Amino acid sequence: MRALILAPVLAFLAVPMTAQETTPTQVPTPPARPADLAPVTDAADGQGSDTLEGAPQTVPTPEARPETSASEDDVGVDAEREREEFTETETETETETETETETETETETETETETEIPEAGLARDEVPPMPERLAATEAARTACMAELDALGAVYETGAAVDDPDVADCGIVHPVTLSEVLPGVALTPPAPMRCETALALARWTRDFGQPAAERLGRGALTEIRQGTVYNCRGRSSDSDTMSEHAFGNAVDIMAFGFADGADVAVEPREREGTMAEAFQDAVRASACLEFTTVLGPGSDAAHADHLHLDVKSRRGGFRLCQ
Repeated sequence: MRALILAPVLAFLAVPMTAQETTPTQVPTPPARPADLAPVTDAADGQGSDTLEGAPQTVPTPEARPETSASEDDVGVDAEREREEFTETETETETETETETETETETETETETETEIPEAGLARDEVPPMPERLAATEAARTACMAELDALGAVYETGAAVDDPDVADCGIVHPVTLSEVLPGVALTPPAPMRCETALALARWTRDFGQPAAERLGRGALTEIRQGTVYNCRGRSSDSDTMSEHAFGNAVDIMAFGFADGADVAVEPREREGTMAEAFQDAVRASACLEFTTVLGPGSDAAHADHLHLDVKSRRGGFRLCQ
């Protein structure tokens, strides 16, 4: 009889013990419980009571672990490899930054050097004046005058031309040209560098005389100049020396002919005359001998003459307007 009484009691006491034994040692914090989720039914008695006081009513099912998950050793190796790659990247970036900094420093140094020393090995106050820098060698002068002689130009050599107040003005070895070609006078005669005289003679022979033949006013007999050597600044920038200050430039005001009226240089756009055609032809062809050609339409200062000069520029650049 006693056994019959104790059996249900022992069975009742075994239920909570079983629930406690099956409770996980560490319960993860579950997400918010859905409102329609029913309480967990106790496996032993099928009742809707909680299995453990204070424990969550549902234990979330953990996400399936990828089958290809790496071991802790693999993870450690990968992490170490990433740290090494990151370190190498940082090192390369720092190296590139240092290289760029060094390049910028070298560029700044070169710029400062160019500013401080206009010519290699010379300080600013030691740079020779422009006439000396433009002076041709003895061999170059001999060759230039030999070609002038072959063309039949009439000229005289003389003492250097200079300016007592401006060191950059002057011509070290001037030639005073009076006839560009036989029968073609330069009026009035003027001193210039031999290179300027030679360019003028070549241009007159190759383009001026042929254009005059087509004009129908007889042979070209005169080239009337307004300025050759003149110690002054540019008309557009008085702080920069003009090519006239070095004997490099000639300003042509008009052309004279044996049997007809002169052709003065002036604005002739859409005039539709042979004089316009002649002026356009000699102006355009001048850029084949001179490096600068300016005239009517270039600016107001050149509206009444052709400015021709032999200024040397990088890469042989020519300014023809």
